[in-house]
Amino acid sequence: MKISDKEKTMLCVLGSIIVGFLYYQFLYLSQTDEFEAKVKTESEIKQKYDTAMNTINSMESKKSDVKILNAKIGEESTPFYPTISQEKIIIELDELLEDNSLKGSVTFLPIVSNSVENSKKEVKTLAKSSLQAIVDQYNNISGDAEKTQQSNDKTVNNAVKSDTNNTNVSNNNSSQSSKKDSKDVNKNTVQYLKCAVNFEGKYENLDKFLTVIGQNEKKIVVNSISLTSDTLDGVKGIMNLEFYSIPKINDELQSYLKWDLNNSYGKSVPFAGGTANKTVASAQADKEPSDFIALVKPTASDLPTITIGKSKDDLRTSYVYADSNSVENTEMILTQDGNKYYYKYKTSKGTFPVNYDSLGAEFIPASKNIVLDILSRSRLDTNDNSAMKLKIVNKTDKLLNVNISGEDSSNPRVKIEGDLNNISVNNK
Repeated sequence: MKISDKEKTMLCVLGSIIVGFLYYQFLYLSQTDEFEAKVKTESEIKQKYDTAMNTINSMESKKSDVKILNAKIGEESTPFYPTISQEKIIIELDELLEDNSLKGSVTFLPIVSNSVENSKKEVKTLAKSSLQAIVDQYNNISGDAEKTQQSNDKTVNNAVKSDTNNTNVSNNNSSQSSKKDSKDVNKNTVQYLKCAVNFEGKYENLDKFLTVIGQNEKKIVVNSISLTSDTLDGVKGIMNLEFYSIPKINDELQSYLKWDLNNSYGKSVPFAGGTANKTVASAQADKEPSDFIALVKPTASDLPTITIGKSKDDLRTSYVYADSNSVENTEMILTQDGNKYYYKYKTSKGTFPVNYDSLGAEFIPASKNIVLDILSRSRLDTNDNSAMKLKIVNKTDKLLNVNISGEDSSNPRVKIEGDLNNISVNNK
């Protein structure tokens, strides 16, 4: 069969179409699907890469946040025991009784883990005294005694009604709160131990004992105390104490449970050292008590580089922190309103109080001047750049003494800015 040129051309075109179709169907489509899969995989890998890089870049910030959080948890949990150990508490109470010249014995109740009791306050309107009308008339506050008496009678009636209404509301609230407490009975529980201490001794020794308990590093709750007169200047009685514990995130538990009863106690030469001790005591007596404290540490420390807080704040609720290997800009504002004094401060990581636009928190200066003690540290190396630039605004009639100790002599960490007419900076 002879094929014409035209037919050859058509057969070539048909063959090209068939080959193209086969290529498209079996090669191109599969390669396209594979290419789209590769593009999708590339997008997923790029997203994971970006996420990983963001995480890596935020590591320093997260480390700072963790250090600040650990510091807050550690400091706010300091007043509580890391665990309830009756043996340790027996030794502690025995030392307290002996040091304050009291004789006593201790009876423990079982250790329990329960929710903390809530104290509820009721607000009631109290009726005026029936003698108030006579006093008002005597002081010419009321012009007419009869009208005053009628007014007082109305006040009494309204107060009685108010008391009745408040009682009903209080009963409703207590019933609702009891239902809520029954649901949440197993939430926010802590371990605590109750004990009864039978004691006898002089009254002034008992007063010292209670003062030492109030100043103890670990919080001991004196729930109740009953006294009877023993002799002319002696007393005896029973006090109920409570010890609370919460788990700690550091190694305080191990150090607390460590027994050192075989160690040497007291001075090696019991009759020596009077002059030196008097010198230290005299120096401490001359030092003005601090109202505020600040710590400036290297970034290698386990604690945040910047800590500012109110002195003698056992729960550290007034503390603010910051952590960075650079200069941290901080601010403290002291204000006076009449005969009352207020304070507030802030860092890049927090403020106190939370509402920084307010006047601040009230405080009573511990001496004739306001004192801020700053504890600094020498720099570890050339890469240690943590520092604090503290701007102080003192709007009070008192001088602010800023005492800086432990400072690096060649490259100081602390810089104070403010009006030096009412701020005195002392490097010690």
